[in-house]
Amino acid sequence: MSCTFGAAAHAAPLTHGKYSCVSSKFKASSGTYEFIPHGSFTVSPDGAYSYLGFEKPSTGRFAFDAASGKISFTGGYLDKGEATPIKGDSNRFYLVTPTLPEHRWTCALK
Repeated sequence: MSCTFGAAAHAAPLTHGKYSCVSSKFKASSGTYEFIPHGSFTVSPDGAYSYLGFEKPSTGRFAFDAASGKISFTGGYLDKGEATPIKGDSNRFYLVTPTLPEHRWTCALK
């Protein structure tokens, strides 16, 4: 058996493309979850992003932290937002930003 101590864990590299987002809402009356679509965003290799949930796209910049796998957004609709990778599920993130009325969305590469 071989073990390496002190080695830094690295997140998967960011896949550029279009991520579709939903929020979920528990319905106590039926005991089920309702999934509510919230548009999508694209991330480009040049560090630009576009949120596509409005008639006209909202654009800004993003930074990817390779050590944690987190995406941080500046400018546009997702300003001051952060997408945290969902462990064990590549290309899926929990997105939290001050502009989200539902507090957290789940976004996945499509």
